[in-house]
Amino acid sequence: MEKFIDPEEKPPEKFIAPKAKVDDDKEATDAAPILNLEFKKWVAQDQQVLSYLLGSLSREIGSQITTVTTVAEAWMAIQALHASQSRALATASKGASSISEFFTKMKALGYEMASAGRKLEDEELISYILTRLDQEYDLVVTLVAA
Repeated sequence: MEKFIDPEEKPPEKFIAPKAKVDDDKEATDAAPILNLEFKKWVAQDQQVLSYLLGSLSREIGSQITTVTTVAEAWMAIQALHASQSRALATASKGASSISEFFTKMKALGYEMASAGRKLEDEELISYILTRLDQEYDLVVTLVAA
């Protein structure tokens, strides 16, 4: 079922050209296109995989991708959410926040990443926090890192 998450993989054509019919006076007549059974099969399988995927997501992530209609769209949306949370964590700074506020903010970003399927180990989250502290916390960073 991997083909359904690959955005390069395309479903079969929806319609196939009908075989030309020859009527009594031996002229070919135009017939309506025929629904491709392989397309119907593809769509049915895609919807089954999509249903499974959506059912296995956390409520937080599932609620952010409610408009997707295919597995490929869902997969790309999940990847985009994960990437934006990773960027938010990597670029977060303490700024004028208190250490407590900064820690709470970083912990929340860690929870968001975990709900998106990228759980951070405590050491990794601590590393993100310590590397973004101001110089006034150098002693704390040194003590924790030792």
